[in-house]
Amino acid sequence: MNKNKLFSRFFVLGMAVASQIGQAAAPATMSTEDIGKCMRTNVFERGSVRDFQIKATDREGRSKTLQFKAFWKPTKTDDDIRITLQVMEPDNLAGTAYLILDKGGDEQLFIYLPALERVRQIAGAEISQKLWGSDLTIADVKQIQGLMLEGLVQRMADQSVGGRAVYMLETKTDMAQSGYRLVRSYIDQESCMLVKAELYTDGEKPHKVLEADMSSLMKIDPWWVVLGYRMTDHRSGGHTDLLLSDIFIQERLPESLFTLEGFHVDRE
Repeated sequence: MNKNKLFSRFFVLGMAVASQIGQAAAPATMSTEDIGKCMRTNVFERGSVRDFQIKATDREGRSKTLQFKAFWKPTKTDDDIRITLQVMEPDNLAGTAYLILDKGGDEQLFIYLPALERVRQIAGAEISQKLWGSDLTIADVKQIQGLMLEGLVQRMADQSVGGRAVYMLETKTDMAQSGYRLVRSYIDQESCMLVKAELYTDGEKPHKVLEADMSSLMKIDPWWVVLGYRMTDHRSGGHTDLLLSDIFIQERLPESLFTLEGFHVDRE
């Protein structure tokens, strides 16, 4: 699909993935809290449904594609997170669903497996496992949603990505929760969109790098959007391309979508 067609589609549908411009403070005075708030403003103010396409390619060039829907609904408290992920394709994974609940930093993750017809909670090292054979984890999905990872966050010296000024945040995270010990996030100063993340497990070089397709960073007044990302795993030699499309703002998503009884129910 060409960029003009994508632009038209996103303009008509509206965007919940974008971060609102018009920051209250100048870039030089933005704190880590200010940057985080700027990243998540629209995420918290509107419910949304987004179609994601993941294409995972291994070092031999073999690839597989997966389609899923991501449902988001804000809560009365900015610290609360509720995300439901439902796999739509391929057929052998269709019906699999995840529910992410984070209340004040206390995160819980549940999975529904259609073959077993039951819900179970995921804990410990399972939380940081790669999703559906891709290079993405739950922590990565949260970042792409515009959410900062839990941990000790520091603002480092500003950088440049693709010729654009970016904030650089360094987050020391819990390996058991995120799968990473350290994450360096690069957030575009003009749009507050995540344009790059370096993810460290051990050693001095990043294990994985998430990069936005900078040609897909565009302004749709009053918002900015990123339509594509690539996650590269420097150890496995593989990469995963993520395309965001068909994003609908939904003010009245049913509460049942974010409960253990209803997060796996097909909303098509």
